[in-house]
Amino acid sequence: MKQTLLVLVWVCAPVFAALPVVPAKDQAALLKSSDPKLAANKKVCYDFFRVILRGLHLDEADKYMTEGYIQHNPNADTGMKGFKEFFTKLGKPKPVEDIVPGLVAIQAEGDYVTLSFVREYDNPKDKTKKYTTTWFDMFRVVNGKIVEHWDSALMQ
Repeated sequence: MKQTLLVLVWVCAPVFAALPVVPAKDQAALLKSSDPKLAANKKVCYDFFRVILRGLHLDEADKYMTEGYIQHNPNADTGMKGFKEFFTKLGKPKPVEDIVPGLVAIQAEGDYVTLSFVREYDNPKDKTKKYTTTWFDMFRVVNGKIVEHWDSALMQ
């Protein structure tokens, strides 16, 4: 019985292989909510991601985040000053895109907003192939500004 089960699992394994992570087709729809506060929180995080994190327009950071911003990424310091010091090293401001490339979903509950993204990596089992997984950025929003941030970054 045990051997039959193992053979069955081995034969069916390709059927259960992971599917690639796919970005959302309509990002505007992700920003909607029947709760005006949740919609506003989603929008501030979405725009922060487009303008500040992707566009590197750090001169606009105070529109989106508080001075006492708490950072949980191990590579950047807490506070507006630490945030700007880290992101200044990433380059000069770029044109702000209308969408966020690779965005899969936006969830909001209470003061928390999570943006999920496609991440592509080299397949360690076959360097000629890639695989996708999910990255996330989570924010806590108070009075329309981001006060705290988490992501899945590892120490560099």
